[in-house]
Amino acid sequence: MRKKITSQRFRLLCSALLLLGILISLPAPSAQANYFSDLYNGFQKFSELPGEVNKLQESYRQTVEELERTKNELGEAKDQLGATVSQNAALQEQNRQLSQMVNELRDDRQARDNNFNRIKVTIITGLCLILGYFLLIRMVRLGMRSRSRRNDRLR
Repeated sequence: MRKKITSQRFRLLCSALLLLGILISLPAPSAQANYFSDLYNGFQKFSELPGEVNKLQESYRQTVEELERTKNELGEAKDQLGATVSQNAALQEQNRQLSQMVNELRDDRQARDNNFNRIKVTIITGLCLILGYFLLIRMVRLGMRSRSRRNDRLR
């Protein structure tokens, strides 16, 4: 067990030494000790801040204007949607009324057609009865004539 721990320590030590060797061999960045150029760069960046603040304020103002325009457009779209919804409801009601009227007209037409068919059947039946009556009377007369002639011959 002790050998195992010693082996692990040795590997850890080797890894640390290898890492230290790699870090030492890398080139270090060169240091610049120019105090006045750092001070000048700081003042320059400080003097540029109001311009950047103005740009940010202008960008903010433009964003606010775009937001207001978008709100107005959204309000208009909402109003149009409300008008469209109310118009749609009115059209649906009108469509329902028209459908009801069409159904009533269809029922009236069907009733009229039924009445017309009934009248037609009644008229045809009446004409057939009248024609049948006349034919029956003719046949009876013919039958009576032929009997009367037969009886006349026999006498």
